[in-house]
Amino acid sequence: MSYYEALADNIRISKKNGFTIYYPPCHICGASVESWNYVSGLQYTCTACRKMLIDSHNQTSNKQQDCLNRAIKRMSKITDISKYRHGIQWVQDNIGKSGWFQSTEEVMVTLELIRRKVKAHHQVKVYNYVVDFVLPEMKVILEIDGKLYHGKEKKQYETIRDELICEKFGEEWELIRIDTENINTNVTRLLPAINAVLRRRKRNKEGNGHDGNRISGTD
Repeated sequence: MSYYEALADNIRISKKNGFTIYYPPCHICGASVESWNYVSGLQYTCTACRKMLIDSHNQTSNKQQDCLNRAIKRMSKITDISKYRHGIQWVQDNIGKSGWFQSTEEVMVTLELIRRKVKAHHQVKVYNYVVDFVLPEMKVILEIDGKLYHGKEKKQYETIRDELICEKFGEEWELIRIDTENINTNVTRLLPAINAVLRRRKRNKEGNGHDGNRISGTD
């Protein structure tokens, strides 16, 4: 089967010591990959690119491990870290996933959500954007903002982005932003703060008022 699939896909074929060898292209760099078999549609990776992927995975894992270590250290100063054992183990088990736990604050939020038994999805793609957390049972899209990345020059971009994201989820959903400072100083107030914003926005909608996206982290 490999032979005829290779012919159909114009894959180079040779004989070595009486065995058929196939040379499909690396799906990353295009270099020929020596293989004892060939399956049409299967991605093949050359040795150099495989090493690059492993190195990249290791770098990602190391960065995420550092974020977890910093999160534990910071939270230990403001709360009983033993309450977060399950969450810490869960994060540890998921270290290495691409795009996850890009900041210490994201890890802290993850730990708090797990402790509170709040169902959440991390790094959710919406159109060409990615949101930090989606809390389906609360119908909340949660974004963790660092001032370094969310200055005044990006306000218009964020407004358009947020409107598109909220339109995708539906009118009953709310997008809430919390800045990293509040996470670092008051992460244990995360859920009360979110609930306070939801209550306030509900009142404002009923009164045709308006409430901004950012919250202070206090109820």
